[in-house]
Amino acid sequence: MRKLALVSMVLMFATGVASGAVTTSTQHGPESTSLNGQIAVGDLISGQIGVEQAGDTGWHPAVSDPLDKLPAFTDDAGIRATGLTGLMNDFPGAGNPAKLVRYSLSGAKDVASIQILTGNNGKDGRVFSTTVVHYSTDNAGSFNMLGYFQSDPSGTINSGQWGSTLLQIYDDASLTLLAGVTHVQFDLYAVDNTGGQNRDPFDGLNPFTGADDGLSAAFVSPLVLELDVIEVPEPASLLLLAAGLFVCRRRVA
Repeated sequence: MRKLALVSMVLMFATGVASGAVTTSTQHGPESTSLNGQIAVGDLISGQIGVEQAGDTGWHPAVSDPLDKLPAFTDDAGIRATGLTGLMNDFPGAGNPAKLVRYSLSGAKDVASIQILTGNNGKDGRVFSTTVVHYSTDNAGSFNMLGYFQSDPSGTINSGQWGSTLLQIYDDASLTLLAGVTHVQFDLYAVDNTGGQNRDPFDGLNPFTGADDGLSAAFVSPLVLELDVIEVPEPASLLLLAAGLFVCRRRVA
């Protein structure tokens, strides 16, 4: 399950479907642990303690265990027994990220996909995610923006049906989302208004989308259970994956 995005891309190449654009897909699980099987164990930032950047607003006052803070983003484990894993601070201010965290990829790496797993035992609006992803190819000398990503459209309501959300970001026509990347930064935003409704973090026009969702700015932050930066597989691994897909397709046929 961890290679779902890669499998999909290989299948698109095999069937001749390719449009070439940064693409997202969102899955929801009924419980906070339902999507743990898709965490990319051993990805490029696995076990790394990210570096908080200027403008970071810290953590929710309820979070006291250090393991529920930065280590939780990359521990390959999902939600912990405390139920407060990755809970960022509320009220960051309209248009401001709640948390800005940067990771080094230990050299130039080709990135296949990025995953953001959020969730909450309370099954409310904290299961959504809104993130701006930046990347550097020159050892953090400069950064480019990959994009603005909401897990779900504004107005989507979670009234207890979902406990987790997995957002996957990839290129729908290539196994490489980003080439030669040295650093990745996640700007993580508030998502809710306490009513279980996903909202963008802006009052009025969203400068990233150019649209106004017609809702007041979100001020309730999510629980970020895992951040994954997944490397492009080596050619030998890719060939085995493609071969397996063709076998499966022939059996189905």
